[in-house]
Amino acid sequence: MSVSTVQRVAPVPAEIEGAPSEARGRARSTSGWVYAALAVGSLALGALSLLYPSTPSYDPWGWLLWGREIIHLDLNTVGANTFKPLPVLFTAPFALFGKAQPDLWLAVARGGAVFALAMIFKLAARLTVWFGASPTGRRGASGLIAYGPAVLAGAVAALSMVISPEFIRDAALGYSECLGAGLVLLAIDRHLDGKSRQTFVIGLFPALDRPEIWAFWGLYGLYLGRRDPRAWKLILALFAIVPALWFLPELWGSGHLFRGVTRALHPRGNAATFTKCPFCTEMQGASQLLLSRVKLSSGLMALGAAITFWRVLRRHRSGLGAAVREEARRPEGIVLVLTVAAVLWFVEVSAMTQAGFSGNQRYLIIGGALLFIPGGIGWGLAAWKLGVVLGRSIRPASGAALALAAVTAGFLLLPGWVGQHFKLHALDDALRYQVELRQDLSTIVDRAGGANKIRACGRIETENYQVPMVAWYLGIDSVDVSGEIPPATLAQGDSQDPNVILQTRDTVTAPLRPLIPKEVPFTETTQRTFRLYEHCG
Repeated sequence: MSVSTVQRVAPVPAEIEGAPSEARGRARSTSGWVYAALAVGSLALGALSLLYPSTPSYDPWGWLLWGREIIHLDLNTVGANTFKPLPVLFTAPFALFGKAQPDLWLAVARGGAVFALAMIFKLAARLTVWFGASPTGRRGASGLIAYGPAVLAGAVAALSMVISPEFIRDAALGYSECLGAGLVLLAIDRHLDGKSRQTFVIGLFPALDRPEIWAFWGLYGLYLGRRDPRAWKLILALFAIVPALWFLPELWGSGHLFRGVTRALHPRGNAATFTKCPFCTEMQGASQLLLSRVKLSSGLMALGAAITFWRVLRRHRSGLGAAVREEARRPEGIVLVLTVAAVLWFVEVSAMTQAGFSGNQRYLIIGGALLFIPGGIGWGLAAWKLGVVLGRSIRPASGAALALAAVTAGFLLLPGWVGQHFKLHALDDALRYQVELRQDLSTIVDRAGGANKIRACGRIETENYQVPMVAWYLGIDSVDVSGEIPPATLAQGDSQDPNVILQTRDTVTAPLRPLIPKEVPFTETTQRTFRLYEHCG
């Protein structure tokens, strides 16, 4: 898995290399039809996944609420999570479809996760071929076998992402980070094609999903402006759009430009920011993203790339700039950039957690995706190199096939496989319980006479994590539904007794919340996971 120091022709066109012909660059560039097919196929699989019991989770219900409120020109962001522009670009038009809105968003979020897997496979396979593991001069079955190392690299990278902590859970529950990761990988692929303007424009969308991307995207914008001065109007326009879409809706919906920042700095009690060392906790979470065999492969690839860069730097008397330009033409340089960017991403998320932000595991997925690529490449190159060695003793095609089988078996049979971070049965149980919550809430609202009747009863309270879902089903703002408020935090004179309580458990093992006041003569309606208590007098 060591990195070759032999300079090869890089499959990148003039914008990156600075010299090759435009015809050659176009020949290497990925057709737009490929991306269109991947996007359509991913969305189709996302829609097909709705055959599995499906529901959004806490944050996605908030995005769905905002989409509906924007359509009705009555946005209210108070009482909900931080406003996030990317999902609302979808949930707002989806609100026109009424009750189908949640499922339409789930199809997009899950399709985005599938697209991320397709792109990580594509990038790992592409860079493995770039290193030299390609069927040059071979035809037929021999040529197909020669593509084996690239396929192995892509499969290892994609599999690593699938089994990374919470990837499937977050995609299934409608979180947007998997979609954001797919867009980042698409931008990287377009950069390798020399399409710098397209790269920058694509980068706008993940910048509307995670604020951590702003530094990386902003630096790329400066790079684009230096390489292409005619792009400055585009750059400045997009630089203005990002903060406008993040902060102006908050001003509209709450009256405070930075309400979202204030809300993000007050996360829930189980957030990583409340641990003894938030930075350490988040960095540990980043380490848990990768299997040991993938971490080892990524580390070896990064080390080899760093050694190669050091040698190039020593050879260039003109300094760092010349060395960087040369490495930009080589797969080693791309591997080094991906690794450094991943580490910087983890450090940035961890530093923000230390500063008081929540530090959820899903925030790390983009950095993990960047590391899965060199990790997969390392295994692909191992199969390629071993095939070359075996091909000297037996037929080249037979040696390549034997090497591919041996390295694949080695990857699968090494101890320390998925472990505690990927328990499919437990994940299935947890997802199905969340679906029961959604189904039972809808049923119990109908049994109680509908949303209008419940709203007319008076003040509504529910379990903290169900607030946006209850608000969505009752057709009201999230601020009009209270989570359980500890009595000690109530101001003097505040009523502690709501008129309507929708009591449930956040998880199967969690306690029932909110607590029911014994002195109030509630009428009770029970529906499996939900209990409705009403006192409308």
